[in-house]
Amino acid sequence: MSSHSIIPSLLHLPVELTYRILDHLAPSDILVSVRDVCSRLNAITNIYPRFQTLTLLDLQCSNLSHDAAQRLSNALKSNQTFTSLNLRFCSIDALKSEYLGDSLKSNQTLTTLDLLSNGIDNEGACCLADALKINQAITRLDLTRNNIGSQGAQYLADALRINQTLKILSLSDNTIGEEGACYLSDALKINKTLLALHLHGNGINNRGAQCFADMMMINQGLITLDLSSNVIGDEGAHYLSDSLKINQALTTLQCNSSSISDAGVRYLADGLRINQTLTKLNLRSACIGFEGAQFLGDALLSNRTLTELDISFNRIGDDGAQYLSNGLKNNQSLRILMIQMNNIGDKDAQYLGNAVKINQTLITLNLRNNGIGDEGARHFADGIKINTTNVITTKVSHSHQKLERINIISSQYSRSHQVNKSPMKMESIPL
Repeated sequence: MSSHSIIPSLLHLPVELTYRILDHLAPSDILVSVRDVCSRLNAITNIYPRFQTLTLLDLQCSNLSHDAAQRLSNALKSNQTFTSLNLRFCSIDALKSEYLGDSLKSNQTLTTLDLLSNGIDNEGACCLADALKINQAITRLDLTRNNIGSQGAQYLADALRINQTLKILSLSDNTIGEEGACYLSDALKINKTLLALHLHGNGINNRGAQCFADMMMINQGLITLDLSSNVIGDEGAHYLSDSLKINQALTTLQCNSSSISDAGVRYLADGLRINQTLTKLNLRSACIGFEGAQFLGDALLSNRTLTELDISFNRIGDDGAQYLSNGLKNNQSLRILMIQMNNIGDKDAQYLGNAVKINQTLITLNLRNNGIGDEGARHFADGIKINTTNVITTKVSHSHQKLERINIISSQYSRSHQVNKSPMKMESIPL
């Protein structure tokens, strides 16, 4: 090739050949490298079939430059096909958030925006909040693990007072604290469309829990509230219990990894006796002892809506397991009970096994990492042989003898069981 040879440019290639080149590029490369180079390439990509039908754009871990973020923003303003955008781990700072916010003000097709683990701070949250006041398409926004504090939460709360389309908002692992929690809860007294709010690990205290409890006495739209891994104790549980007695919308409450002890569980149990909508309650890794298990067992006697209860990694012990078994004998709604790592031994495995004989709804009982041996395993197998209604998966801790015994009992029972009845099975799953 002579020194005067001309290297063909993408700008001047025939459309058909340009398409062939685009076929070998990832959608993200087309968007941030080909778009907005010139009007001709924009026109070509606008009618490029693969680009026209693309709905999911995954730019995770792209470490977007400011120029690339601006080109992405420009593309989103005109694009009418993208419905989901993944920008996890993309180093989205305040300026890039501004570009993104500008595009959301005009884009009306994007419904899911994932911004997990970026550098979005209060200023960036402000840009996104301003966009949410105008945007009528986004239904799911994930801002988990960013640098959003109480001021950023205030900006987003202001947007929630206006926005009527967002359904799921995750602000987990930020630093909104008590003040930010109160901003958001006040906004939800007005907002009627948000369905799920995730606030795991935000330093929310009892006062913050009170703000959400006050909100739930008014709001009848929110169905999932995640307050896990915060600093909520018995006082906060008291506030939440009062709201459960009135609220008729919430179906999932996550309070795991909290400071709630037996006293707080007593309050929540009182709420469960009255509440008729909550289906999932997570109190995993709290400070619950046998008295707390007693309160929950008593609540199960009257509650008819709770289907999933997780009190794993507490310390209810044998006495607590006995109290729970009393509740299970009469409960007709619970389907999943998670009580692994609770110092339960063979003694009260017998009580739980007896409850399995009677209970007609439970399908999963997780007892892993307890002190249940072969004797306790046989109690569960005996319960399964008698109960002819449900398919029960019981997870216990590892033991080869125990696993062999359960499998033999279950196999013998399955062969002898009538065809027109649902066979029960019991699995011992190693850790």
